Amino acid sequence: MLTEQRTYCRICEPLCGLIATVEDGRLVKVRPNPDHVHSEGFCCTKAQAMVEVTYDPDRLTTPMRRVGGPGEFEPVSWEEALADITARLAAIRTAHGKHALATFFGNPPAFSFGAMLAISGFQRALGVQWTYGVNAEDGASRTVASHLLYGTPLSLPIPDLWRSHLAIVIGANPLVSHGSMVSEPRFREALDSIVERGGRVVVVDPRRTQTARRYEHVGIRAGTDPWFLLALLHVLVRENLVDHDFLATHSVGFEVLAELVAPFDPARCSAECGVPVDDLVALAHAFAAAPGALVYGRTGTCTQKFGTLNNVLQDLIPIVTGNVERAGGVLHGWGIVDFSRFAELGGLASYGKVRSRTTGQPDVVGMLPSTSLVTDITVPGDGQVRALVGVGCNPVLTSGGGGPAMEEALEQLELHVALDLYMNETNKHAHYLLPVQGMFEREDIPLIGLGLMLRPAVWATDAVIDPVGEARSEWWILDDLARRQGAGGAYQVAPMRWLAKLGLRVTPRRMADILLRTSRAGDWFGLRRGGISLRKLLDDEPEGRLVREDLPIQSVRRWLKTKDRRIHVAPSELRSELGRLAADVEDPRFPLRVIGMREVRSQNSWMHNVERLMPDSREHAVLLHPEDAAAAGLVEGDDAEITSASSTIAVHVTITDEMTPGTIAIPHGWGHAGGWQRANRAGGRSSNLLASGANEDLEALAGMSVLNGIPVRLTKV
Repeated sequence: MLTEQRTYCRICEPLCGLIATVEDGRLVKVRPNPDHVHSEGFCCTKAQAMVEVTYDPDRLTTPMRRVGGPGEFEPVSWEEALADITARLAAIRTAHGKHALATFFGNPPAFSFGAMLAISGFQRALGVQWTYGVNAEDGASRTVASHLLYGTPLSLPIPDLWRSHLAIVIGANPLVSHGSMVSEPRFREALDSIVERGGRVVVVDPRRTQTARRYEHVGIRAGTDPWFLLALLHVLVRENLVDHDFLATHSVGFEVLAELVAPFDPARCSAECGVPVDDLVALAHAFAAAPGALVYGRTGTCTQKFGTLNNVLQDLIPIVTGNVERAGGVLHGWGIVDFSRFAELGGLASYGKVRSRTTGQPDVVGMLPSTSLVTDITVPGDGQVRALVGVGCNPVLTSGGGGPAMEEALEQLELHVALDLYMNETNKHAHYLLPVQGMFEREDIPLIGLGLMLRPAVWATDAVIDPVGEARSEWWILDDLARRQGAGGAYQVAPMRWLAKLGLRVTPRRMADILLRTSRAGDWFGLRRGGISLRKLLDDEPEGRLVREDLPIQSVRRWLKTKDRRIHVAPSELRSELGRLAADVEDPRFPLRVIGMREVRSQNSWMHNVERLMPDSREHAVLLHPEDAAAAGLVEGDDAEITSASSTIAVHVTITDEMTPGTIAIPHGWGHAGGWQRANRAGGRSSNLLASGANEDLEALAGMSVLNGIPVRLTKV
């Protein structure tokens, strides 16, 4: 029998609505849902490729126990696996203390309501102190900037694209990524609307990306983004193109800020970033004159040597011009659920509350940087990590401190348990692999997107198909492990753990229903007519409900968490970072700079094993400008050795004038050697191997892996 069901994609922030076709219990295809209130008929090829992922022969579908070297496993029952894990974990905690257990979670679990509840609940129930994540390869510097300016890492600026007249897009390629730290599946249409209103979209990038080709491109030297941003800020302050009323009402420290940016005049900054002085000055003037203007940046600016500084400067430009909580400027998230409060309950409103015992690097939104994990495992001492539970992560491939050093460290663990869809380069070193459900096998609500949408909406999905094989949800697995450790269950708060010990378990589905019913759009259990519940969304509004056509303009004080309820535009860290920037010198041994590169048919490191995304014809290649290729004696199709201070990799060469001279681009996420056969055959190398995992080489404030702007040299193989 053929049936169709409304559902949605849970790969990235757009959370696109889908129609799934099921035949006799088997998912056969998905297509974009033209009636979905948020995506309105858009989805990318990755959502459709998830059908192949669901039935991939290489996918994990039964618990596996390691029986030999890395990658050597045998199937076992769930009871065998969980009983042995429980016994071994209890013995480790008894011998070494509760802080011998650490967790690590990656990107995919963030888009599962149940997984997010389970991970935070498991950590709280077992008193886990060491929690690692991919944040240091993604957005930690963004959230640290928010902490410095606004008093909380959870207050994220949202670009009001649909009403803007000037958008500076820096270090982002949203026509490929579809946006990040903002949920807008119609990102391209939103940018187009700016131009249609007579406005401008200016894309600042070392590469003429898909986004840059469609709008105005400003080529910049890789890793020099703070110089570009400082030039704009300098002009705005020097020429008094600032909103003094806004600054007087909502900020503190402007006089200090003016002093700090004074030395960074456009001529000095132009010499560093490669953008002509006249262009820098003109763009600053245009920003000040626009009725509503914004700066939007993402991983390109985050994963640099001065990532936190970049993000502070990105925010200061709209702040000093009064483009905060102004239509078309930078707003702060609003949704039916206040995600920041929910995240606070999960312990995510933190910066530096916990520090790595070996590197001293801080946690950011509850996660320590992946680069600290190696020495936290290998260096003896109180709190040494002896057991690790990983959920949807692959730091061997993705971490700046990954590669062989991470592999050697993982082999020293007494217990390593991985919850995942595949055996990858990291979890092939685990003692147990526990198969999790794919997105079509679980019920869900878009919790992570509720505070990031430009057009606030809400929807829900039931599972489309039964779990494949013996796959279980992350919540089922972690809750059971917490229960077997005597903690009651994977719950954040003690009363729920007490109830669980009495046999009263509150499931993620029940928690989702309570969250929706008590939200701004909720029915309050029948007290508000027309309000929503989980069942109403599933049965009566399968396309979702649009709550607002646009984001509300809010009081600035509403989302500020500083004690004085003001934006601190000149935090002490700004002075120190500007001093570090001014003193930074280049190493003449490495005249080029490398940047990462997102591809339409990739999602970080985990979607390279299906033919739709990874046909046999696809290959990994470094992109070079013709001038750089000629200087190295390289022609199209050659192999090039790319050497940084940390490592050397060899990659095929593609020559293109879309690169700015002096910068080369390498797509990230390649170089597989796990249990996924097609991904392994694709070859390539992980560009992150060029990054240093040494403590002194990390971004200073957030502990970011420096993945963009890495100094390198290029030679022909």
